[in-house]
Amino acid sequence: MAELTRRMASLSDVQGLWGLLRQAAAAVPFNADDEADQETLLSELVACCTSGLSPVVVDNEKGIVGALLARRDTFEWGFRNSEAIHVTYAAVAPAAKGDAVLPALLGELQGRKVPLLASVKSGEQLGFAAALGDLGFTHEVKALNGWGDLYQWTPPPSVHN
Repeated sequence: MAELTRRMASLSDVQGLWGLLRQAAAAVPFNADDEADQETLLSELVACCTSGLSPVVVDNEKGIVGALLARRDTFEWGFRNSEAIHVTYAAVAPAAKGDAVLPALLGELQGRKVPLLASVKSGEQLGFAAALGDLGFTHEVKALNGWGDLYQWTPPPSVHN
């Protein structure tokens, strides 16, 4: 098994993340051959890479093998002044699928101790919903439009002595 390290994505990662998303398109899922789907995902990718909130896992050759595309949740931010983070996409390279990449990435965000929302796209094959359930996320909404189901995690209250 290759040594894996975590870090936050930056704008310089757009090309590497795009390659990962195309490689894992069927599992994510998105239609890599549809121009409109590509445009939508690229826009989200740039927004998430500039958010400072998107964790990635890189292998010892500095290739991105896993990522959560995440950004400040605009509804929670705008209407509730909440620091909530929304994970809009998850991707793991086929070669790293068994390396517990998703729990490591989710743990990175849970460590921020802010509410987390995660969209699980209809037809995803990464086991993202199961990983969310294992880490204490609750299923909130089933979307009928294909965007996917919404899961939520709320950090436990702080204990002060």
